[in-house]
Amino acid sequence: MTEYVELHAHSYFSLLDGASSPEALVARTAALEMPALALTDHDAVYGAVRFEQAARAQGIRPILGAELTLSDGTHLTLLVETATGWRNLCWLISRAQGSAPKGEAVLPIEALADHTKGLLALSGCREGAVARALRRGDQRGALAAAGRLREWFGRDRVWIELQHHLRPDDRALLDGLVALAQRQGIRVVATNNVHYADRGGHQLQDVLIAIRHLTTLDAAGPLRRPNAEYYLKDGRRLAPLFADVPKALANTLEIAGRCTFDLSCEYGLEDLPAFPT
Repeated sequence: MTEYVELHAHSYFSLLDGASSPEALVARTAALEMPALALTDHDAVYGAVRFEQAARAQGIRPILGAELTLSDGTHLTLLVETATGWRNLCWLISRAQGSAPKGEAVLPIEALADHTKGLLALSGCREGAVARALRRGDQRGALAAAGRLREWFGRDRVWIELQHHLRPDDRALLDGLVALAQRQGIRVVATNNVHYADRGGHQLQDVLIAIRHLTTLDAAGPLRRPNAEYYLKDGRRLAPLFADVPKALANTLEIAGRCTFDLSCEYGLEDLPAFPT
C-alpha cells in the first residue's frame, strides 16, 4: 500500500460543511491503516479535544490544524507543529472570528505574518490564493502569492497543496501548481480536502450546503461539490492521480512526522472534569 497521511480533513465542526464526526474520521483512518490524521476545520478548533481523544484511543497520531479564511476570500491550511504553533493558531482564529459577524470568520492577511512560528502552511484548496490565481490565468499573481507564503513561513515550512477530485480542470490545475512550485523552489504535498469519512457521506454534505445557503437541494446544484470524491482515501486510491509527482504523497509522511504537538500532554485533557447532562 502506498504510504500516505491525510493532512486536510473537515469534521462536522466545519459547521454546515463537514458531514462526519471526528470519531468517524478517526475510525475510517484506522480502517485504512493510516498512522496519523490531521483535522483542519474551517476557522475553528471546536473538535480538537474529541478528535485527540478518539485518535489516541485508536492508536492514530492526531495532527491539529485549521483552514483559515483570509480577508481576500482565499483559504490557507495550517498545521500545528509545536506548542507555540497551537497558541498562534488559536490567536489567529480568535482574531478572524473577532473581525467578522457572528458565525463568520475573516482573518486580515497582515495579521498572519507575525503569527507563523510553530505552524506549517499548505497553500490551500482550489480557493487558496495560489490555486485561485492560476484558475483565472494570473500566473504573476500565483507566483506572488506563493512568494508571500515562503516569506512568512520560510521555505522549509510551506508546501504547495495538490488535490485531484476528477473535476474537468483538476489535471491542468495540478500541472500548473507543480510547475509553479518548481519555479519557486517550494515542495508539493497531496491532500484530498476531506468533507466526509465515506463516499456515501456526500449526500448529507449536499443537504448541509443547501441548509447553509437557505435553499433547496435542486437550487443548490451550482453550490454543491460536483461529485462524491471528497471522502477519506488511502494512498492506494490517490497514487494513480499523482503518478507524475509521487513526492506529493511521500511528503505527507514527512509533514506528519514534524507535527509533534500533543494537546493532552500540554493541557492535561485527562484531568478535565466531566459534567453529566
